[in-house]
Amino acid sequence: MKWGAAAEEAYGAAPIAKLYETFIKLHDDGTPRTHHLVTNPIIEIDAEGKTATCRSYYTVIQHTETVPLQVIAGGRYHDWLDKVDGRWRFSRREYFMDFRGSVEDHVRR
Repeated sequence: MKWGAAAEEAYGAAPIAKLYETFIKLHDDGTPRTHHLVTNPIIEIDAEGKTATCRSYYTVIQHTETVPLQVIAGGRYHDWLDKVDGRWRFSRREYFMDFRGSVEDHVRR
């Protein structure tokens, strides 16, 4: 997974979880108090049905005790998937942030 303009990379469940812990601020309820809306997916599956790509847009909304309900970020995902034992799994995801609003209650830096 590539994260933001710095293109920091992490592979595997534990490194990705650590990356999120480094960047994402959690609130008293243990959540980031955000919702990520994913829209306009364009899915392309290879002829053999074993790999796929998906391009989509995301919009992040947030509401906290100090921040009113608002859109705080938006951009694009580029995903690669593999079919393993009949189930689709992410093999790679790249984030592209196209706009950013007030994120002080969402990211740590």
